[in-house]
Formats: sequence, structure tokens, C-alpha cells
Amino acid sequence: MFGPGDLTLIIGERINPTGRAVLAEELREGKLDRALSDAAAQAAAGADYIDVNVGAAGVDEVALLPRLVEAVAAETGLPICVDSADPAALAAALDTYDDPNAIVNSVTADDESMDAVLPLVGECGCYVIGMTKDRGGIPASVDGRREKAERILERANSFDIPAERVLVDCLTIPAATDTDATAVTLQAISDIRRKLGCPVVLGASNISFGMPERPVLNSTFLALAVQAGLAAAIVNPLEEGLVLSIRAADFLLGKDKMGRAYLKYYRSHKA
Repeated sequence: MFGPGDLTLIIGERINPTGRAVLAEELREGKLDRALSDAAAQAAAGADYIDVNVGAAGVDEVALLPRLVEAVAAETGLPICVDSADPAALAAALDTYDDPNAIVNSVTADDESMDAVLPLVGECGCYVIGMTKDRGGIPASVDGRREKAERILERANSFDIPAERVLVDCLTIPAATDTDATAVTLQAISDIRRKLGCPVVLGASNISFGMPERPVLNSTFLALAVQAGLAAAIVNPLEEGLVLSIRAADFLLGKDKMGRAYLKYYRSHKA
């Protein structure tokens, strides 16, 4: 599913209360209507997975995350990316949502994070996103990010989690704040994919922070990332042109034979 020749999978990022005051308030009240509406819209827009995050002040994540994960899965029929910084909430959600195609978002290269999250992943046999950082921050070099990935993969192996079930996140830094950051991230994707043999995932929207015409920058960056070896993108599929750009990159790189996925998306969304 996340192999080098497979289509780039799209993980819809919209169900996240960060920066969304109305959604956060509804989640505090235990209301799921807006979240389920977001889930359905992302599925219709071309998402392959739906990320579910309920982390906001005043929200009981242990109680609400399993409930919303189940509801979103039922609403969309898509697999879920279970997103929480609370290991207890992750455990509760995974206990309820038993799907080997689930993704846990996420673990870092810190011992505390790996010790809390990886046993849960090993027990349920799902996928996990491994972020190439620790408490010291995000390494500035390709070698530094690969070393963090290697650390996570080594620990994952001790819990019988194979490398192909660890989606390494090479991390996106706004291009406006660091002119070298984009090249480092793209090189890290290629390097980790080639040397470690594991799939690579990326959240893209940070790349354009502080710049005009953000959708253009996001789409261009994602096309470059797909060429570098990206397996999955955590994005807002409702952003104009974004999904089509990913499908176009897959087609032009030979991952989408005869352009079938590109044409299917175009006919259902554009024609």
C-alpha cells in the first residue's frame, strides 16, 4: 500500500481543533456534527485516509477520540489516522478501532515517546508515523534526520514492527524562514526511502507559511516530494488543485499506469 510503485496516499488533515475555535468548542461539548461533515467532505474530495485529532483544552481525549474515530470510519468507509499526543487516548482508540490499516500519528525519536507509543502499535499491528526529531528539535541535515529515523526503526523492530509499517516523516519547515529547508527535506525523503527501505510521509502546508498564493506553493512542493519518493501526504484535500497535482505527479512518474487514477479523479471532480 505504501510501496515505491504505489499511488501517493492522501491523508485528510482537517479534523484537528488547532486554530479552529468552533470545532474545538463543539468537541468540548461532545458534538461530532462538524467533524463528521469535515470527514465526508474530505472523502468526497479524494482523501484515502482521514486523520482524527481531538486535542484541545477541555476535551477528554480518552473518552472522545475512540468515539470520533469509530464515527468517522463509519461515515466515510475510509481507514483512520489516529492522531494524539496522549498515549492513553491512543490506547483507548486502538482498543475500539481494531484495523491493521490504521495509522498512529505519531512517535518521535525520544525514548519516552517510543516507549509509550510503539508497544501499542506492535500489539495492534497497524502503521505508525515516525517523526525525525526529538527534544533537541529537528536536525538541520539529511544525515541528522536519517539518524532519527534509524533510531525509531531500531526500536520499532524490538516490538516486531517491520520497517514497511513505519512511515517516516521528514518534516516540513516553512521555506520563508530557511532557504535551505526545502532542499534538505526533499533530499531526506529520497535518502531515507533508498537507504532504509521504509515509506515516507509528509505534512505539506507548513512549506508555504508566510507566503502569498499558498495553494500554488503547496501543490508544487508536493509534486517535488512525490518525485523524491513520498508515499503519503498529510494535507487538506479541499485545497484547490492540490489532489489533482498529486495525481498528476503520480501519472507523470509512471506510478499511475495509463493515467487511470488521474482520469478517474478528473472525471469525478472536474469534468
